Amino acid sequence: MIGSVGATMAQTGENQLGDFIRGRFLFVEETCRASGRDPERTLETIKQECFRLAETPERREFLERKLFGGAVLASAVLPDWLDKVFLEAISHVLRGPGAPLFTTSSRTPCVASEAGRFNARRQAASVFAPLYARKRPVEWLRTTFPIIYRQCYGATAAAGLKIEDLSAGRFRVTLDNRGLEKAGPLDCSTALGYLCGALEVLGAKDPVVTHAACGLLARPPAVCLFEVTWREA
Repeated sequence: MIGSVGATMAQTGENQLGDFIRGRFLFVEETCRASGRDPERTLETIKQECFRLAETPERREFLERKLFGGAVLASAVLPDWLDKVFLEAISHVLRGPGAPLFTTSSRTPCVASEAGRFNARRQAASVFAPLYARKRPVEWLRTTFPIIYRQCYGATAAAGLKIEDLSAGRFRVTLDNRGLEKAGPLDCSTALGYLCGALEVLGAKDPVVTHAACGLLARPPAVCLFEVTWREA
């Protein structure tokens, strides 16, 4: 949702993104059903947008073969740039007229944040079910979110993750996204949505996730700050 602290140049990396990418496909299908769109035509449009966003013929060929050429395994290790291109293409195609491309609050969702929220709810009932079972929201945020984050972003990124208790039901989450190729406002939005969706599944009351400061928009780039709140029972 990241390179080493202090890095300012994008780094190409790979992580176990297979199930997250599978979730993006399912999100597209679900969104099409809810909005009355044709899923096959929409996916074809997303595919062409991915090809447009890809920077080289080699990347376009990789997308054709690995992303659109057959089923993506949940355990698949994939490059970060693929995640970036796919999420951006989905956002461009599914975004409605006048809708924001990215967001800073779960109260004002965008396509990317809703994709993250969808994945959290889906994974809580499937591949990550043991990581959600019998967890209270505060326990999940402190101990389980770092495990999921590490799988999606790698060990270096996970080392820079910081979770601080501010008060009852209020936390600050710090991410150092500098140097990660897929880093950007859309990726921040999907991380925001994932946090909110996970807390909803865990029974948190009225969870709100706010992207208090996007370090990627700062010059020079800095860390990203998220505030996570919910009402205590």
